[in-house]
Amino acid sequence: MAGPGLRIVSIAEQLVAVADVTLAVGIEGSEPASLAGRGFTVVEYRDRDELVALIEQSDIAFCQLIDEYVVRRGLVAGCRFVFDLYNALPAEAIGAERIGGFDTQPQMDDVFTGVLGFFRFCMRAGSYFVTSNERQRDFWVGYMLASEGLLPSDLGGRHAGEIVGLLPFGMDQNDPIARGHGIRGSFGIDDDALVLVWAGGIWDWFDAETPIRAVAALRAARPATHLVFYGTTHPNSLVGRPKAVQRARDLAAELGVLDERVHFIEGWVPASERADYLLDADVAISGHRESFETRYAFRTRILDHFWATLPSIVSEGDWFAEYMAHHDLGRVTSYGDVDTTRAAIVELSDPAQRAQIAANVAAVRDAWRWEATTAQLRSVLVEWETSLLPREPAIAEARAALMPQTACTSPAAAADDRSRFRRAVSASPVGAVYRGVKRSLNR
Repeated sequence: MAGPGLRIVSIAEQLVAVADVTLAVGIEGSEPASLAGRGFTVVEYRDRDELVALIEQSDIAFCQLIDEYVVRRGLVAGCRFVFDLYNALPAEAIGAERIGGFDTQPQMDDVFTGVLGFFRFCMRAGSYFVTSNERQRDFWVGYMLASEGLLPSDLGGRHAGEIVGLLPFGMDQNDPIARGHGIRGSFGIDDDALVLVWAGGIWDWFDAETPIRAVAALRAARPATHLVFYGTTHPNSLVGRPKAVQRARDLAAELGVLDERVHFIEGWVPASERADYLLDADVAISGHRESFETRYAFRTRILDHFWATLPSIVSEGDWFAEYMAHHDLGRVTSYGDVDTTRAAIVELSDPAQRAQIAANVAAVRDAWRWEATTAQLRSVLVEWETSLLPREPAIAEARAALMPQTACTSPAAAADDRSRFRRAVSASPVGAVYRGVKRSLNR
């Protein structure tokens, strides 16, 4: 699993305390059996109709990217949608080298226009939204207003924070345990070396070149400094291996440090094994370029830095750079600045400096556990019938759009009857007893 998969599984684990949760898995090659025993039901779906059937049986759908037809069917059946906007995808896509598999114009613009249209649809269809931080919340509230998804009637005395809540990426509840060495003992790296780990993919908006240049510049003065990249190929074959990986490799080869001071672990490190690599490192490093994406980014890999209690070296400009500077969790460098990056590496080669920063990281870790980051959503779901208001205009639009397809197979009236029945049972003593038993079994 990459970030989105880790996120949805962890959120499902937290929501079992307040709901009967089904995790719907539709990505080819997934292994649902590995998710057994976590308190929620796992169901694979093979096509759109199977996903529709799952959603029509549910009170609430929590989703990231999803087929608009499926949402319309769910709205008509009485399901209420919570959209996960933790990734400001329009901001991310606008700076990408490829969009929807295209790297040429006008194809990239055409796909991007479709992305914008999808999120306009979400703004009108969703009963609630979650995002990662205040910067992103401002972005999405503006998007919502421009999409006519936030009207005076939608507020009903509420403020924007009650419609767009915060649910940043979280950190595992359990501390990492290494089952072996992922780095040391390999690549010519011994126990005394200073290991910098790049804990994730090298996507288009990242800057792997500056850390590589900084390590190359330290080759003579500090020969026992190593930079290790893992996650060079995305586990989803539709994403594959970014061009940025090859550029980074080519630069390391050009500078004479490839496979000597700079190392690339091919493929994808499974989520369950990443502790072997994180705990073998002394410092975590993440660089990015100055861009539109940076302003609204939330670097989920930083939570792995915290999880392993690692000091970080990060680029300026994004939300986490401000947070880390405020709490002294590492060193913040200027965009593309080899000198400040090299200086940060030298400073953190001192074990006493690393120990002080590690203590600061330990002090903030509990605030980033999934139990803490999902607290607001759990509170909303406890009172879901009043906090997740139906979006009547969107339901009416969905009925009109689906009329030809659903006239014979899924009448709106029948869907409304099912929805009312589910709500009545949920609100009855039977529903309360059922949820209590479910929570006990989950515990």
